Amino acid sequence: MRNLLLLLAVVGLTTGQGSRFRQEFPGPYCATRSDSCCRDRQDGCAQPISTTLCYCDEFCERGEHGDCCPDYEEVCMGIVPEPENVTSCVYKNRYFTPYDQAIVDNCNSCKCNMDGSVTCTEDVCLVDDDLLRQLNHLERSTGWKATNYSEWWGRKYDEGKVLRLGTFQPKFRVKAMKRLSNKGGLLPKRFDASEHWTGLITEARDQGWCGSSWAFSTATMASDRFAILSKGREMVQLAPQQMLACVRRQRGCSGGHLDTAWQYLRKVGVVNEECYPYIAAQNVCKISNEDTLITANCELPAKVNRTLMYKMGPAFSLNNETDIMAEIKDRGTVQAIMRVYRDFFSYRSGIYRHSAAATPAEERSAYHSVRLIGWGEERVGYDVVKYWIAINSWGQWWGEKGRFRILRGSNECDIESYVLASNPFVHEHVQAIRKVGELQELIVGTGYVPHPSRRYPPYGRG
Repeated sequence: MRNLLLLLAVVGLTTGQGSRFRQEFPGPYCATRSDSCCRDRQDGCAQPISTTLCYCDEFCERGEHGDCCPDYEEVCMGIVPEPENVTSCVYKNRYFTPYDQAIVDNCNSCKCNMDGSVTCTEDVCLVDDDLLRQLNHLERSTGWKATNYSEWWGRKYDEGKVLRLGTFQPKFRVKAMKRLSNKGGLLPKRFDASEHWTGLITEARDQGWCGSSWAFSTATMASDRFAILSKGREMVQLAPQQMLACVRRQRGCSGGHLDTAWQYLRKVGVVNEECYPYIAAQNVCKISNEDTLITANCELPAKVNRTLMYKMGPAFSLNNETDIMAEIKDRGTVQAIMRVYRDFFSYRSGIYRHSAAATPAEERSAYHSVRLIGWGEERVGYDVVKYWIAINSWGQWWGEKGRFRILRGSNECDIESYVLASNPFVHEHVQAIRKVGELQELIVGTGYVPHPSRRYPPYGRG
C-alpha cells in the first residue's frame, strides 16, 4: 500500500497549494527516470521524495488520493504550472512573465521584470526593419536596391564588422609605398575580366563568420593571376586557410594587414585549397617556411611539373582610376580595400554608393578587401554613371551572384585609395628580358616588370 504520509502531502497539489509544494520539493523526479513516465499502475515507477516515494505512473493521478511526483504533470502531461500572482509583461503584442525565457528581437533580447516593465538590450543590429525601410525609400536617389538577407538577421553590427570583413586600414608607411603607373593607351568603356578570360576568374566564395577578407582577397586574386598569366596551365585555387593559420603578426579571424599577407606569399608561398581546406577558423599552422608541395603532402599539379610552393612577386599599388583599369585589362584582377558601412550588407543590385540610411555618428565603419575585375558605365536619366565591377567574399547568395558594382572615379568608400596588384611566378616559363653588358638577366616570364627605380649599370670597361 502506498504511503499515507505522501498522500497527505500531495493533497496540497489539488487544494491550491501546488506552487508551495513544488517550491519545497523542486525535484526533478520523473524527469530523471530513463523511461520518465509509466502506463497504468506500476509500483516500481517511483522516485524518492523526502522520507517516502512519489510515483510517475498513470495510477498516481487519482484526485485527492493521488501520489504523483511534483513534476508529474509537467513531465508526463506537458502541463506547465502557472506561478501564482505573477506579473505579466507585453512586448510587441507578446505576453510573457518574469519566469519565461527572454523574447529575442533580432539581435537583442527582452526580459520581463517583476514590476511589469520590459528591459531590452540595445545593440545595433546588422540589419533591421528601420534600415530596410529607409533604404527602400532612398532607392531612387541611391541607385541600388536593398534586401533582407536571413544570414544577417539576428546578428549584431559589431559582429558583422569583425567577422564578415577583416582587413585592417593600411598603415601610413604602406600607403606611401611606390606606385606603378600604367601607360595603357585607349581603354574600353566596359571590361569584365571573367568574360575576357573565360573560366579563369575565381567566382565569389564565402569567408563565413571569420574576419578573413585579408586572406581571401589575396588568395583569390593570386589564383586569378596564376591562371591568366600561365594561359590556363596553372589553374589553382590557393589556400586562404594557410595564410589564416601561418602568417605571423595577423589576428586570424579578427583581421589582418594586406602587406603582411603579400610578404608571406612572396617569401614562403602557399599550397592549393585541396591541400589546406578552408574551415573559417584559425588553426595550428601545418606548413613550415622550408616546405615544398611534396613535403607538405600535397597532390602535385597535372599540367606542369611543379613541386615548389605557389609564390608571388612583390605587391605594388596603383596610382589612379586609369592605372587600375589598364592593370586589370593587361594582367587580370586587382585587390582593393574599401570602407564598409552598415547599409552595404543589405546590397542586392545596382551601382552602390553609401547612403545616409540609419548611420548615426556613433556607428563606425570598418575596412574590407575585395577584388576588382572590371568596369563599365550605365545611363541613369540624363547622366552616365561609371562603376567598378567587384567580387566580394560573402558567397554567391549575396549581391549580384556574389558581385557588386560601385561608383567609379569618385573614390567611393575609399575603394580607389589603396589598390594592389602582384604577378605570379608561373612554372617553367623562363625567358631573357634584357642584356646587361656581357650578362643576361633571366626572369620568370609572368609579365612581371622590374620596378623603374631599378638601375642596370653597364658591366665591363666599355
